[in-house]
Amino acid sequence: MKCFTTDGVSFEGLKFEERPEPTELGPDDVLVDVKSVSLNYRDLLVTTGRYGKKPEKSFIVASDMAGIVSRVGSQVKEFKPGDQVLNAPFRFWPGGSLRPEWVKSFVGGGGIDGVLAEKIIYPKYSLVKVPAHLNFHEACTFTIAGLTAWAGLVTHGKILPGEWVLIHGTGGVSTFACMIAQKLGAQVIVTSSSEEKARFVKENYGVKASVDYRDPEWPEQVKKISEGGVHVVIELGGDSLGNSIRACRSYARISLIGVLGGFDSKIDTKEVHRLQMTIKGIYMESTEELRHFMQAVEVWQLRPCIAKVFDFEEAKEAYHYLQSQKHIGKVVISVAK
Repeated sequence: MKCFTTDGVSFEGLKFEERPEPTELGPDDVLVDVKSVSLNYRDLLVTTGRYGKKPEKSFIVASDMAGIVSRVGSQVKEFKPGDQVLNAPFRFWPGGSLRPEWVKSFVGGGGIDGVLAEKIIYPKYSLVKVPAHLNFHEACTFTIAGLTAWAGLVTHGKILPGEWVLIHGTGGVSTFACMIAQKLGAQVIVTSSSEEKARFVKENYGVKASVDYRDPEWPEQVKKISEGGVHVVIELGGDSLGNSIRACRSYARISLIGVLGGFDSKIDTKEVHRLQMTIKGIYMESTEELRHFMQAVEVWQLRPCIAKVFDFEEAKEAYHYLQSQKHIGKVVISVAK
């Protein structure tokens, strides 16, 4: 079986390998022929040694896939050979709150094998059927980026029609957040330093306005556009949290999702108290939430924004392209035709 592995230390440790095919299924396991895999910023952190402790041995990379069921375990009734499925990011987080013992089942990091391989075995608890209108390249983008945007806006953001949403950037999570907010009748402001990217989301996802995050006064611009501040923030920078707080109105909800700009941020705690806002850390979500989201995707006939598709052998090039930040939307690797 062909796959890509990492030593979790440096980018040079990302390697194309041959490994034995997984064959032995437990009673609740499903064997999946992987068709497409999408990349996330987390994958860059993992392959460059910036994600947790150094693993004891190399492991298969990436966390988001879509494929076809080829065999099922003796206790699996939910799926059958031929079903098209995508995976939840945790091998076990069926629903509810994330328990400490489930955290280590997050695939594609910390030494836990991921999905950039021709075949994987995955538990039935963590697979969801692909809506009929999506192809494999599209379906594989929902595992982390789509689900995280859904969690930030809906599960925890409790977004309402007519509310103002601030979304940082135009990457995978951001474009999904723009789409979801539009479907739910919210009004979106995007931060971007690229006029081209800002124009794209305005034309395609109904974004109302954009501001350049390089301008130190962008929070005041956001407050002016939204007539008093935004209700919900999809915070992807980490270091921009302080400015995001400045852009909010009373009772705002901030979903702290990413650390693209680093882990440190100076915040005004007086403002948090005064505005009685909520800051919620988002660490993906459960299979149950992914299933709810995919039901909405099917009803809305939602399709993701895909920047570029690479062949399986071009996985390293796909990582470099993601690192360049030239993309709008998701970067996908075609594992099998």
